[in-house]
Amino acid sequence: MVLDRHFSHSDVVQGDTKTSPFLISEKLSNGYINNNEEQITLLAAAVHSAHDSIVITTTELDYPGPEIVFVNKAFSQMTGYQPSEIIGKTPRILQGPNTDRKVFKNLKTLLRNGQVFFGEAINYRKDGTEFYNQWHIEPITNSEGELTHYLAIQRDVTDKINTRKKLIYDAFHDSLTGLHNRAWFLEELQNCLKKANEYQDYVFALLFLDLDGFKLINDSLGHSVGDIFLQDVAQRITNSLRDQDKLARLGGDEFTIIIDDVKDLSIISEISDRIQNSLQQPLIVDSQEIFTSGSIGITLSTMGYESGEEMVRDADLAMYRAKSLGKSRSAIFNKTMHKVAVKRLNLENDLRKALEKKQFETYYQPIVNVADQSIVGFESLLRWHHPEQGFISPVGFIPLAEETGLIVEIGEWVLHQACIQSSLWKNLIPFHSFFINVNLSPRQFKQSNLVQKVEEILQQTQCDRHLIKLEITESAILETDNKADTMLNQLKELGIKLCIDDFGTGYSSLSRLYQLPIDILKIDACFIRAIGKHEKKEKILESIVNLAHNLDMEVVAEGVETEIQFQKVKQNQCEYVQGYLFGRPTTSDEIEKLLRKKYLTELLS
Repeated sequence: MVLDRHFSHSDVVQGDTKTSPFLISEKLSNGYINNNEEQITLLAAAVHSAHDSIVITTTELDYPGPEIVFVNKAFSQMTGYQPSEIIGKTPRILQGPNTDRKVFKNLKTLLRNGQVFFGEAINYRKDGTEFYNQWHIEPITNSEGELTHYLAIQRDVTDKINTRKKLIYDAFHDSLTGLHNRAWFLEELQNCLKKANEYQDYVFALLFLDLDGFKLINDSLGHSVGDIFLQDVAQRITNSLRDQDKLARLGGDEFTIIIDDVKDLSIISEISDRIQNSLQQPLIVDSQEIFTSGSIGITLSTMGYESGEEMVRDADLAMYRAKSLGKSRSAIFNKTMHKVAVKRLNLENDLRKALEKKQFETYYQPIVNVADQSIVGFESLLRWHHPEQGFISPVGFIPLAEETGLIVEIGEWVLHQACIQSSLWKNLIPFHSFFINVNLSPRQFKQSNLVQKVEEILQQTQCDRHLIKLEITESAILETDNKADTMLNQLKELGIKLCIDDFGTGYSSLSRLYQLPIDILKIDACFIRAIGKHEKKEKILESIVNLAHNLDMEVVAEGVETEIQFQKVKQNQCEYVQGYLFGRPTTSDEIEKLLRKKYLTELLS
């Protein structure tokens, strides 16, 4: 069938408007519509009222292209062109600067071969605005099988494309800062590594940046201020980089940067310095100045990495090295760091099994009464007998246990052992009571169920509660803010005594100290070591003792190793001393021998 190219609106009457344009296309292309006026009228009504845009053109594919002979109402609504403005024009009128010419090259190839075209392209409305146009074009032949026209069914899929683009954007961008995210960065890093392995003269550096003290900002000023701060940090880092460098936010306060195409290694330090300097400038939020800095770990592609994850891991290790050196600085990864990290990981794995395998042992160091130099108690100290490494000092594993949270379970075990030992010694020397001090770690002190756990251990062991003293560091109390008051009072209600350990090294408010239910202050050993060497610290020692006594607290001087030190703390009226001068930490068996010799022998004699 041949359609009249001057088909107009006056030829259209109401018909079956629900007829699918694709069904119409099928009927036209297969000649199912007979040359019957009634059928033509029905077809015209359906085409005109269809929801999809329908365009019929001539068959010239060479420049200047086919002419438009018919458009329906949906076409005018989609493009803004009325039939009178578009009839006789070429469909090229819809093209513009962002239209993909390759799409139309493919279109012509398919149509020349008598095939159907289906695709998408950016087109332009009459007002110049862009939209994504989805095209379905196929040839129309007459009853003799001769090509007469092309039928194009079009649909505006802009919303669909934009939704798809947004999903892709969101998948590879950080919603808070607008920077690329971890997924994008790892893919980009892998591409850079592939390039570095293919071209020897291509070198890049990876920077891993972690903000110093961001948790404090979040906790003290709130997450909304923290978010504003991170957005500002992201912009500062961006402004410090070159156009070719790549920046991503891995999450939290961690950022990664690819310094691309490094020709001179000095550019790495220059960019690192620019970032550091920009971060040190204060941010003002609600009239309040906020300060931060960043620790940066650096690794180079010349290390021969195969995977991006390995490179990020090593840059992360270098960043932690930078933090350990004092923060607000950079550190370059070397293989020694990796060995240290592997050793630490192995130690952590062994530490997790140490309790189960009974590798821990509690040692006890005597605490002596200054007045008569008699033993009145002991401090319980943890020791680890590693099956391969032998004895490991607490300095070598307590910080790791604290960091990993293992200290909570370990601390409960130590308290349980101390309570059992207290009962054993009381049965051994019934006429003499020895108290035992047990250290409570900062991590333990933050546990909401701490009081419940301590109560359970006291009930299980049935020890004399008044002989158990919990030592809590000054800093641990401060980290819990006003919650410490409630926690300490609840612990006191259990019948135990409380000590502040390492007093004088923190930054506690003296106005708060008198409010806390503390029985004993343990003066840090640094003040004892200063005796005879540092006059100001000696005066601080005297002041601390006076302060404690004014608050009805007793005082223990830690780290007493010489007679001169002992005489000084005695002069300052400290009640108790602890240190190598009176005994090193030793096993419970050795302590039992000591008690038997001193007290049972005296009793028998």
